[in-house]
Amino acid sequence: MTLRQELLPWLAFRFRRAGKDAKPTFFFHIPKCAGTSVWASLYDIYGTRYVYLANNRRRRGKFAALPAAARNDYSAVGGHGPLSYFRELLGDMVRYHKIVTLRDPIDRAISEYNYIRVQSAHPRHAEVSQQSLAEFAATSLRPNRQVTLLTGPGGDVDGAVEIVTQFFDDWSFSDDVNGLVERLYVVAGVEPCEAMHKNKGTGPRRVDLDGDTLQLLRERNRDDLALIEALRISKTQ
Repeated sequence: MTLRQELLPWLAFRFRRAGKDAKPTFFFHIPKCAGTSVWASLYDIYGTRYVYLANNRRRRGKFAALPAAARNDYSAVGGHGPLSYFRELLGDMVRYHKIVTLRDPIDRAISEYNYIRVQSAHPRHAEVSQQSLAEFAATSLRPNRQVTLLTGPGGDVDGAVEIVTQFFDDWSFSDDVNGLVERLYVVAGVEPCEAMHKNKGTGPRRVDLDGDTLQLLRERNRDDLALIEALRISKTQ
């Protein structure tokens, strides 16, 4: 049997490339912030057997039910959910190289809308597939997703900035994920590979938005906009 050429990189994920003494990684995956590209690199570095992706409620519950020793056996862990969930399970995480990616909140919301609409298995597909982007922004979008996942629902922008810049060992915006991935390989002591970009959806883009929809997205993501602006400033200092 001849394997399709495009499958070969993904089959290689079964095999660990990093040494057993390589520093483990914790990746806090905020949805629609180029996280799939980071996971692809983690699979390439550590091998699928040593990576635990808690990307839904069932997987988070299964991870929480593991004995602490079993959780610590994984070389890369993380996924979706509040940061507080992972900190409760993994403690101070000093043993991990801790990383996160963030994104302009307007672009993140548009990407989430497009993604849900094309994923028939998504739990909110039936609801969102019937909505315009404006309707999604008004009724279905979870506002300020980045600040909320980092610090809780209280709108603690300053706390979110502090967590990103002080708690995490490395972070990037989604449009610079290639740089974060390259640094990740260096930390793991593995020859770098280019980031594999997937999950590029189709649908409305920012340039397609009317003024009212754009303003609505800004209002629904006021805290996230403040977070990203503060982080952009910190990058230049």
